[in-house]
Amino acid sequence: MKMKELKPIDYKLLFELMKDSHRSDRQLAKALGVSQPTVTRRRTMLESNIIEGYTITPTFGKIGFEIAAFTFVKSKLHKAGKEKEEASKKLKDWYMKQPNVVMALDGRGMGWDVVCVSLHKKYTDFAQFVRTHDSELADLITESQSFTADLTPGVIIKPFSLKYLAASE
Repeated sequence: MKMKELKPIDYKLLFELMKDSHRSDRQLAKALGVSQPTVTRRRTMLESNIIEGYTITPTFGKIGFEIAAFTFVKSKLHKAGKEKEEASKKLKDWYMKQPNVVMALDGRGMGWDVVCVSLHKKYTDFAQFVRTHDSELADLITESQSFTADLTPGVIIKPFSLKYLAASE
């Protein structure tokens, strides 16, 4: 499904779900001013085509994660054809196997072409992650640098949440 195929109600429903996906279809229908069967039908369509899944967003510092790391990478993925496909697959496979990596994306900017977001319980965990990252991916990357952020309570300027997007509609 292409984004232009979404109806206005779909966007409204997505934003309501981002605010609080725990609500029932009846509660969502009331908030949106539509019928419950409409919400159920539209939610089913969104779950099949747009929604990756439902999850909670904990206060990471309160559950033992002290560090969020943003690791920027210069890759060697500038090859062509089959070589690039194999290298991309190896990079993707490596990141997918790391349970503390919450997102890794191809991109461009400031000389970097991959960014990885990871969470770590303590600095020694982060340091081991970087050592493993750089050694196991040495044939695929030329350089990496990380920006770390403190997740302990009282330090966060604005907590991570998709609910803020609802204010942009």
